[in-house]
Amino acid sequence: MYADHKPLFTLTVGEYTALTRTLVERVLSENKQNEIKPVAEPEKGEHLNIKQLAEFLSCSKMSVHNYKKMGMPFYRIGRKILFKKTEVLHFMKMLKDKAQSRKRKEH
Repeated sequence: MYADHKPLFTLTVGEYTALTRTLVERVLSENKQNEIKPVAEPEKGEHLNIKQLAEFLSCSKMSVHNYKKMGMPFYRIGRKILFKKTEVLHFMKMLKDKAQSRKRKEH
């Protein structure tokens, strides 16, 4: 387009509108190609307290405290202790993998 090389103050209204439309469409298409996915919002049920976690894992509250001592990640907010479900599942998988590797070494 020849209007790309003309000074802005010499463009007619029609040329200015066409140039603006072209630029906006170009930027929108570039943004669409480079679209950044929004960060997923945490689910409402993602954080569990000790009682909820014990029910989720089908174990006692004492076992949850023992898992905490073994390194299960938790968050303290005031007097509340909360666990992220995804971190708990990762921790439990890690424990399972450790137990399986010990069994292989024994045999």
